[in-house]
Amino acid sequence: MKTILKLSRLNHKKETLFALLQLIIAYGLMFNPWTVFPYTFIIIIVTILIFTYWKHHSWSEVGFKTDLGILKIIGSALLLFVIIEPIFSFIIQPIINWIANESPDYSIFQSIAHDSSKYLKYLLFIWISAAIGEELLFRGFMFMQFKHILPEYKHKTVSMILISALLFSLPHAYQGLSGLLTTFVFGIIFGAVYVKYNYNLWITILIHGLIDSVFITLAFMDKLDYYNMVNF
Repeated sequence: MKTILKLSRLNHKKETLFALLQLIIAYGLMFNPWTVFPYTFIIIIVTILIFTYWKHHSWSEVGFKTDLGILKIIGSALLLFVIIEPIFSFIIQPIINWIANESPDYSIFQSIAHDSSKYLKYLLFIWISAAIGEELLFRGFMFMQFKHILPEYKHKTVSMILISALLFSLPHAYQGLSGLLTTFVFGIIFGAVYVKYNYNLWITILIHGLIDSVFITLAFMDKLDYYNMVNF
């Protein structure tokens, strides 16, 4: 009996370390010096899909599920987008700007203004990198790995949401403190939606893609000062 328990604990430790190693590799790829946007996230997507299929022989563990049905997925995503976008823009964003005493630095996107070819290119890029790539990494894959890495305790799911939101915000440091806080809050929202809808990644992919499509469209229209207009 003691031998069985020791083997079980040893296997659990190996599984935990393996999950941690996979997470470090996938997250670390974001900061590799050899690829740039959007190719970095294409590599991350492929890596995560390989890791997941190797372990589970399917991709449902990272949220690619069909349990809700396509109409419910699309309908829920559209409804949540209509709710989240104005609340964030006119309530949460001004509070964040006030706390940080600044607006997010989106100057890197100013080159898109009135450039239709670049706008369409970036629109495609954000759906690949942000909508699919970031949701797959920061929600689907991280939550799957955290289930093995973190011990069982009462607020484990809340911890998973907060840690993934923090890791989600860090690569957006170029946007300044306000940008970091904005991304962190979005990470909490996306994480909560992901959990609420039984870890179905399609809903957060659609919401994330729609929110970023609005952002890229405003950049194309040279209206990024919109995010300054909602300051206190």
